[in-house]
Amino acid sequence: MIAVSYLDFLERKRASVPVSGFDPGDDVSDILFPHQRDIVRWCVSGGCRAIFAAFGLGKSIMQLEIMRLILAHEGGRALIVCPLGVRQEFKRDAALLGLDPVFVRNTDEVGGDGLYLTNYESVRDGKLDGSLFVAASLDEASVLRSFGSKTYQTFLTLFDAVPYRFVATATPSPNRFKELI
Repeated sequence: MIAVSYLDFLERKRASVPVSGFDPGDDVSDILFPHQRDIVRWCVSGGCRAIFAAFGLGKSIMQLEIMRLILAHEGGRALIVCPLGVRQEFKRDAALLGLDPVFVRNTDEVGGDGLYLTNYESVRDGKLDGSLFVAASLDEASVLRSFGSKTYQTFLTLFDAVPYRFVATATPSPNRFKELI
């Protein structure tokens, strides 16, 4: 029998997260706070990440900056899926970064390269094809945690082919015991 130290045992149990992004270096906008710049760098270098940040910590501007960096590096189209009630916040924050995202409700409204916004219902109901985008970020992703919901069931595979995928929410953990089930 080979003796294994406890630390070696733990090291073998550590989950590794694949890295599929790129290092944005110093290209992250200076208008972001230091904690926001660190989160943006981590997300972009990872390629597929989640932002769990409390209300007021800047999830919107971080998602926009992530999309800006990816579009500058990759070209193509990027999509942020958000509740209708926050799209004006995204438009306002986008202007701070020199972006002008286009709100679309269906695939026919998607034009050339650039940043797009849509709502969850448009994607869930099959009106918008997620595979058209090189990057996608799901804002207020807590809507996805209700396992039996149509939104959850539909979103499981819609963005599988998208190379850069992100979620952002202030409430990653369940609010009620029933949500754990």
